[in-house]
Amino acid sequence: MRILIGGEDEVAFRLVESLMADHAITLVCPETAQHEDRVARMDAERIVGSMTSPPVLRQAKVADVDLFIGCSPVDERNLVACLSAKRLGAHRTICFLMRPDLQMPEEDAEGLAESLGVDQIVRPGQQLAEEILRIIAVPGALDVQVFAGGRVHLLRYAVEPEAAIIQGKLKDVGVPPGVVLVMGKREDQVFVPTGDTEFQPGDKLTAMGSMVGINRLLARTRRAARGGARRHDATVVGGGTVGLSVALGLEAAGWSVRVIESDRKRCEEIAKDLEGLVLHGDGADLDLLQNERIGERPVLVAVTSNDEKNLLVSLLAKSLGVNRIVTRADHLSNERLFERVGIDVVLSARGAAVRSVLRSVDVARTEMLAELEHGDAEILELVLPSDLPPVPLMRMKSGLLGIIGAILRKGQVIIPRGTDHVEGGDHLIVFCMREVEEDVREFFLHRIKDLANEPES
Repeated sequence: MRILIGGEDEVAFRLVESLMADHAITLVCPETAQHEDRVARMDAERIVGSMTSPPVLRQAKVADVDLFIGCSPVDERNLVACLSAKRLGAHRTICFLMRPDLQMPEEDAEGLAESLGVDQIVRPGQQLAEEILRIIAVPGALDVQVFAGGRVHLLRYAVEPEAAIIQGKLKDVGVPPGVVLVMGKREDQVFVPTGDTEFQPGDKLTAMGSMVGINRLLARTRRAARGGARRHDATVVGGGTVGLSVALGLEAAGWSVRVIESDRKRCEEIAKDLEGLVLHGDGADLDLLQNERIGERPVLVAVTSNDEKNLLVSLLAKSLGVNRIVTRADHLSNERLFERVGIDVVLSARGAAVRSVLRSVDVARTEMLAELEHGDAEILELVLPSDLPPVPLMRMKSGLLGIIGAILRKGQVIIPRGTDHVEGGDHLIVFCMREVEEDVREFFLHRIKDLANEPES
């Protein structure tokens, strides 16, 4: 596929680096673009100039491209570039919208795209806000994903001290029906839970299943709820696009929200839309945090536009006793760094937006429902060959590199147990590490037929 990307910051560079191995990429960026050494290492053609200029787009052979992506930091530039690219012959266009006043519900975004002739609109800030709200809604969650129209949930959380699941080996403690454990993580070590696994406090556990099954498992991994702090109080540091969207979403869900914003004018603007208190101040000011008794509020969301500020705010909040902290980190290297220094939930607006574009570009990635561990693990939806006879799951244990979290069969959702089977036409929701993704696809799409034909022992 021939792809033309217009932009000059982290989003454009990450898209080029992610796509250049499998596609012919051209990057249009101004001469003032930073990270010249990074651009020089890219296996992509570079055109210097404005992506809104028709002569520059013609120089980049826009009429021959399958896809144009406008992802500069300036929304108007992205819109104009997409319209120009479409008029000059680009087959398909994707437009990034960053500004707060251009954020809108999904149906309105689709209507705007259709009216402008843009094929897809990507709103990083809105995507990040929705992800934060989804996680905060589940007590103790570090990550929440929803599949199959809300019938299959994936939940990641930390095992707490005194929880029932740490009282012995997993085969003795037991896993409730309706849930599958797909991944465990201890410090930087990722592992697949087995019957002999003995969980420890602080281990990160990822489970997939029905919400009923997930709730049963939570009862075994979290200690009893503690009194004191009110569960529905939150502090949001940063009143930009993401911060305002999170605050509004929390208030709509019945939360008491306090926002801290360093820009006085922005404080006045957002105070009109919020019921809660909007404070003008520096979220990294320890005296302010102590005076406002932030430690007594169980949730803090740090979503300023500066990664370093978000990290400092989060560490201060943690030292003051805040139980749940959600932190924004838009630079890829910071996502992992923040987790290493003890921040449990680290999310990226740019990362989420880039991944959504990659899934829409790469045909193979249309099977990918979600990425975990910053792309090191994946959730795939794979369709078994229609002529496959029933294969018991017990026969698939040896050498299987992917874990089946759910089976979608004729409108029904099956959370598999060892006594279940798969059959032709089933849609499988499968967890695997990215390094073995191709092997997992090969197994479920092809080699499983050989397994089905083997005589039972």
